[in-house]
Amino acid sequence: MVRLAISILVVILTSRIRAGTPPGAAYYVDCARGDDSADARTPSTAWRTLARIAKHSFQPGDSILLKRGTTCEGMFTAKGSGREGASITLGAWGEGPLPRIQSDPGREAALKLFNQEYWNIESVELIGGQPHGLFISGNQGVLHQIRVSNIVVHDVTGEPKAKEGGLLVISPGSVKQRFDDVVVDGATAYGTSQWAGILVGGGNFGYPPESTFSTNVVVRNSLVHDVQGDGIILFRIKKGLIENSVTWNTGMQDTETIGTPNAIWTWMCRDCIVQRNEAFLSDSPGVDGGAFDIDYGNVNNTVQDNYGHDTQGYCVAVFGAGWTTINSLVRNNVCADNGRSPRLARRQGAIYLSTWNRGKLQGLRIDHNRVEWHPAIDAPALVNGAAFVGSGWFEDNLVLSSAPSFMDSNGSLKLDRNSYEYTGEGAPVWRYASRLYTGFHEYQEGSGQDAHGTNDHARSDNDPAPAENEGFPALQLRNQEGRAESLSAFAGKWLLLGFVSQSPEDAGASRAQVTLLESVQEQFRSSGLEVILIAEDALSPEAAGNLACDWNLGRIPLLMDTGRAALKACRFARTPSMVLVNPAREIAWRREGLALPAELGLRMRSAVGRPRYQQIRGPAK
Repeated sequence: MVRLAISILVVILTSRIRAGTPPGAAYYVDCARGDDSADARTPSTAWRTLARIAKHSFQPGDSILLKRGTTCEGMFTAKGSGREGASITLGAWGEGPLPRIQSDPGREAALKLFNQEYWNIESVELIGGQPHGLFISGNQGVLHQIRVSNIVVHDVTGEPKAKEGGLLVISPGSVKQRFDDVVVDGATAYGTSQWAGILVGGGNFGYPPESTFSTNVVVRNSLVHDVQGDGIILFRIKKGLIENSVTWNTGMQDTETIGTPNAIWTWMCRDCIVQRNEAFLSDSPGVDGGAFDIDYGNVNNTVQDNYGHDTQGYCVAVFGAGWTTINSLVRNNVCADNGRSPRLARRQGAIYLSTWNRGKLQGLRIDHNRVEWHPAIDAPALVNGAAFVGSGWFEDNLVLSSAPSFMDSNGSLKLDRNSYEYTGEGAPVWRYASRLYTGFHEYQEGSGQDAHGTNDHARSDNDPAPAENEGFPALQLRNQEGRAESLSAFAGKWLLLGFVSQSPEDAGASRAQVTLLESVQEQFRSSGLEVILIAEDALSPEAAGNLACDWNLGRIPLLMDTGRAALKACRFARTPSMVLVNPAREIAWRREGLALPAELGLRMRSAVGRPRYQQIRGPAK
């Protein structure tokens, strides 16, 4: 009988593993009413403190679950690593706001893992620490599979001493250590006097070989704002991706001490892509202060489908220093009202190419970008003083400028099929290969460039489509408590409704759309816009409340769509989708599927007006 029972148990465990259900135990923590002498295996026998967690050695597949709505004092540390198919998870249980881990300036971080791998960190709020909020590092070997999702990190203090200090930092502690397979998805990081918002890679190790680079790194669907230095950065990475993320109020340091910041950029990155992101209100105590940057040491890097606007510095830069930056592609980005600083506008323009210390650029292509250039002084939209191996190409771009100076470029950059529109006073000028040309035809004939270019503004794919102005249907919705909800409370306001889903096939794109909606709220709420999120009616009130917290919606209401009736009434067949409604209750714009940041941003500017940003501010998110 005992042998039979053992055989049955082995079969059950084997079937669980084969089915993909990892072995492991759940450990519950209630920092308000728990008991460290209990076994933590049920909510009613939860532990109470982070110190008790730190004493336990966790095994692959284990979960550490903090009770929602509670605050745990101190720094989270834990022993143990997971393994492939059985990561250790730090998450939440119960209903309500994210559980908080509240650190203090005397502790290195709010959460720290060292020489540990196969960890999931999700649905927690981290507060405080110095110089880090979340810090994952090591000093030996390859650390695999780190997942960070739906977390909030804020209020990290102290004077920045290195670029590895900041809110969410996953960085090697030794040249002998690196990471493989890192995903940061749905992080909100804000409010630090340290340098970085989100940093993966890094390590001040000089210039070791690429074999020491971390590999397979993704940052997506994340928000970073109000940081002293950089927003989102990948350093020393092979195969990296930053997508569907937004930064603002970056580079806020008063006096330059350890460098000059940008919003979203890469350094020493091979095969890295930065796409579908938005960056605005970036600044710098020195130079830079831009939106996107392919920095030196990069090979095969792409910056595409991004929206950089209202920066003090440039929109996109490509740099080379010490050696050659190879095969950079800047494609299909929209730049609007960059160069708000007259000093930085004159030095850098909207598109900035520069090399120093014998660095060069090779294989650079800049094509199909839209640049709206309206600096406070006469400054060129394109500034290129870089040294090249061979030539670079600037083609099929649209430049709309109210400043007379369209470019200041050396002869290494070849230009063709670009369209220029000038809306300023006096004659427009182009400086190419040290010669100044007045008027487009003089530039075209004298420089030999833009043989197929034009100074007429043909319609671009990034131009806002005409408003639809059809009647907006009445929608049947319910709130998170299950009660019927109408939109009458928002009468006389602009409404931007985002339809989302938690279904496996739509959840990723829906999460990306939420990031864009949060950005729109930040920019246009003071202009009278209300952003509303509408989810499929498959969520219980408890699940809906938890989802609103996990996605850190703040003041954005989350309403339920019974039977997808509202989705269908707006003539959408799938999620995510958006509809913009004017104060007269007419549909001004609709988008089925995930919108690009610039598509949404230009539409909002066309309909609602220029962003007003900080005039009305709620609690920081």
